[in-house]
Amino acid sequence: MSDELEVIRPESLALRHELSVEEVVARVQKVHAIMRQAMVLDHHYGKVPGTTKDVLLKPGAELLCMTFRLDPQYEITKEREGEHLTLISTCTLWHIPTGQRCGSGMGSCSTREAKYAYRQAKRACPKCGAEQINKSKFPPRGKPQEAPGWYCFAKAGGCGQEFAADDPAITGQITGRVANEDLADTENTVLKMANKRSLVAAVLNVTAASDIFTQDLDEMTDVHVSTSGMYKADLTKEQMDANRVIVPQPETTEQEEAELRGVLVAHIKLLAEEKKIPAKDRQLLSQSVLAGATLETADIAALQDLETAVAQWRSVK
Repeated sequence: MSDELEVIRPESLALRHELSVEEVVARVQKVHAIMRQAMVLDHHYGKVPGTTKDVLLKPGAELLCMTFRLDPQYEITKEREGEHLTLISTCTLWHIPTGQRCGSGMGSCSTREAKYAYRQAKRACPKCGAEQINKSKFPPRGKPQEAPGWYCFAKAGGCGQEFAADDPAITGQITGRVANEDLADTENTVLKMANKRSLVAAVLNVTAASDIFTQDLDEMTDVHVSTSGMYKADLTKEQMDANRVIVPQPETTEQEEAELRGVLVAHIKLLAEEKKIPAKDRQLLSQSVLAGATLETADIAALQDLETAVAQWRSVK
């Protein structure tokens, strides 16, 4: 019999072979709760017309990392071809409390991508160098018989110099899409973009959040669900239900439900005030989403739908 003491450590989720059904459901519910209560549209996630899933953005991926105590570590593979650089990033997520590897994701970015490889060239002033050369509508001063020439727009940073219509220093310049001569200036941006893509991929893999999120769209800056000029609340209940991911919800007490209702109602009113939604449009949103119920009588799911509709409201010009 050994005299050594056996150290018994509590079992970690990261060390176990599998999770129970209850634990899986709890984790899925946590992701949905984080999205609903902590994430902000167009900051943590975005919406793309024609899709049923939201797009996970870098701030949203970082929020999920903080929630599940995940530490992203990156490995970079470089491939240089002439002046162009391609970076392949592998993001590995480690569980901070246990030091266990949870999973990984990959992403790449290259200076060959159009937004880095090319630039839009404009005519530059031969005198001051400013890209503010515009075609004049009028003949040169004192020369009414000549064709309208070119001028360097002084109010936009130019020098005001005028040029003849056939001046080769102007007409000989190449405009439009041209190769970017300063590729080296984009390499740090390419590195950050590759890491961002691999981070989002890793978070989706590890947290199983792909049921509600899709991969980050890098070109997305300010996109919203479009319904051809209609409010989102004009969608039918069947359409809204089709886009909602159903997750088993834990039972709540009457007190908890009352507290949640109070939070939702307060947030709906605050959003309506911040977005300066006219009273007529507020009534339209409520009637369409709550189906005749009031803020005080509608169920929690309907209030959550109304919260989403108010958050996505856009005035129709």
